Formats: sequence, C-alpha cells, structure tokens
Amino acid sequence: MADQRTYPVGQLACAIDQLPSMIGYWDSSERNVFANKVYADYFGIEPARLVGMHISELLGEGLYELNKPFISGALAGEQQQFYRTLIDVNGVVRVTQATYVPDVVDGSVVGFTAMVVDVSARAEAERERDRAVRLFQIAMEYAPIGKALLTIDGRWLQVNKALCDLLGYTSEELLQNSFRDLTHPDDIAMADQHLAGLADGTFTSVASEKRYIRKDGATIWVQRNATVVRDIDDGDIIIAQIQDITARKEVEAALERQLLIDDLTGLANRRRLMAELQALKEADSGNPVGILFVDVDSFKSVNDRYGHAVGDRLLAAIGARIRANLRAGDIACRTGGDEFVALLRSSRSADGVERLAARVRMLLAGPYLIEGVPVPASVSVGWSWDKPVSPEKLLLIADERMYSSKRS
Repeated sequence: MADQRTYPVGQLACAIDQLPSMIGYWDSSERNVFANKVYADYFGIEPARLVGMHISELLGEGLYELNKPFISGALAGEQQQFYRTLIDVNGVVRVTQATYVPDVVDGSVVGFTAMVVDVSARAEAERERDRAVRLFQIAMEYAPIGKALLTIDGRWLQVNKALCDLLGYTSEELLQNSFRDLTHPDDIAMADQHLAGLADGTFTSVASEKRYIRKDGATIWVQRNATVVRDIDDGDIIIAQIQDITARKEVEAALERQLLIDDLTGLANRRRLMAELQALKEADSGNPVGILFVDVDSFKSVNDRYGHAVGDRLLAAIGARIRANLRAGDIACRTGGDEFVALLRSSRSADGVERLAARVRMLLAGPYLIEGVPVPASVSVGWSWDKPVSPEKLLLIADERMYSSKRS
C-alpha cells in the first residue's frame, strides 16, 4: 500500500515525465524517492541515480544551505514557496520558482513533493518591465519640460518636477485637482473637446497651444501634446507633455503689434485700420461708423525747409493731437506719408461726424513748437458716415471730401 502511494507508476509516471517542470519526492530523511526526467536532465543525472540520493548531494553544499530553511519548513508541515537562481548542467543561468508540499500521513510528515518551475522568461520580462518603469520615471523626473499622466476624465495621476515648477504647485496639490482647475477659462471648451475626442477614440493624440493659470495668478502659455494609452489595468490614461511657450507668445504678440502699429507715431497703421473695418463688416451689427481722412497741407515744403527730422516730429505731434481728441473705442491711424485716418466707432450721426471733422481741422492747425522752432502747419479733413458694408467706399468718400476741402 505504501509503495503504491510513494512510487508513481505506469501512465502517471509517464505523464509526470512529460511536464515541463521539475517534480520530485523526498522523504523525511531528505533522500530522493522519485524524480521526473526534467529534474534529472536539469542536473545532468540519470533518473535511476537520483533515487536514494540525499538532497545535499544533488544541490551541493552551498545551495543546500540556502534551501535548508525551506526544506525544514516543509518537513515541519508547512508548504514553502520561494525563488532561486540556478545554473544548469550546461552552465545556463535559470530563475526558478520552487514549491515544497508536505506529505502528511496519519498526522505525521513523511516527506515532501518538490515542484520547480523555470520562470526565467517571466523573470526577464519582469526585469524589462521594471527597467522600462525606471527609465520612464527617470525621464519623467529629470525632463526639462512638464510631463504628466492623467485619467481619461482629466485628473492628474502623476506629475514631474518641471510641471510643478511651471505651475507653482507641489505635486500633492496638483494631484488633488484636474487640468480644468488650472486651465484659463477661455481655453476650457477647447480642452474639453480634445479630452472627449481622446476618450471616445476620435483622436489618439492632440496638440494645442493653451493657457494655464499659475498658483500665483499669472497666466502662462504652453504647448500641450497629449496621447491616450488604452487598456491599462486601471483604465485608459493620457500621457501629456507640457512646454512653457510664454516667452515665444510674448515675442509673437510684440511682433503682431509692430505689424499693426506705425513706428513713427505709435498710432495704428493701415493694416490695422483695414482689419478693424473688415471685422465691423463681418459683425454686421447694422450700426454706421464714421471716417475722418486727414492730410497735412504742403508737408513737402516742411521737409524742404526744416528737414526730415523736424517733419517726422511734426507728424508725430499731429498724430498725438488726433488721438487725444477721439472718444474711447475710436482708433487713430497713420495710413502712410502725411495721411491720417480716424475710425469713429462711437459716432452717432452724419452731422456729428461732419462737425468733428471741422473741429479736428481747427485743432490740428499750427504752429507746432519743435526743437524750439515754431513750425506752421494746416490740414485738410474729409469725412464719411455709413454702415461698413464697403470699407473701401467709406474711405473713398472721406478721401474725396478731403481733397474737396483742400481745393477750397
């Protein structure tokens, strides 16, 4: 009866030999009773030679001493499981998972079954995974730009130091918020649209320029690139890269202002004037606007007599007077040479614009004291008042009236 229990025979023995794991049985004196072919092959010993061998002879003294606590535990009736790195008969390093299962008969431990599984591939995969995680963490922590992981509904999961420095919050503070809490109000709708597209699969990645509000209240511009990663254990996540572009946006804004501003007078230029008129046309509010067209009389003679530097100072002084006599919301422009245009968005009637044209003509009359020298000057002023359906027509009417005024 004992032999039938202890020594697997027939098909059972054949089946155990086919298993990829090492399986053996050791009695209470730590001597082998049975081992399958994989067990014997692993150590390069014939299966028949294993029977009766003490486990220390098989493992060697060093490995035996390492395993002794687990052997003792199994013989004390407690199942053991542990990992061990072994070198097989061919010199190949293997990572194994060993399980010792006590064999208890009538309340006494008479031996234990050893099952040893080669988990080298799994261990290598885990090492690669751990290495990838470490590399990702290093890339996150030491990146010179902001990096973050977010949930699919926009909550911060992980943030790096660069992002904390950029936004002025600690990582703990950021993790209590969602990106919406820090997004500029004017950019939330676009950000929500992008987030919804990532969530429903419309987009796999998005890129945009947006604004965040720092903890100190300052507004910053960022270039935000975000990619969704599907089927993570805890659900889909978003990987975001956030780069500060505030300085670039400020330079762009300054350049844009330069493109819309006349360098000499600081007034709006012709490009700005036409953009404003086009915007009024597209708004189609039905409200008329007024135009004043101002031309400096005989400006060439001023340049010839006093020099171009004085002529430039005269144009700047005339531009300043025009701007000083307009209402809030009106725009003074220098459209080129000695010509100025005032866009009167606050005008109420044609009569009012005509009266303003006459008043401006008187207010701009010289002399102007430039570098201690009185410089005479006069201007001709034309006007128009109509709905901005045709900006060109508005300017043409004012221009024609200006020349009519000059001739008279």
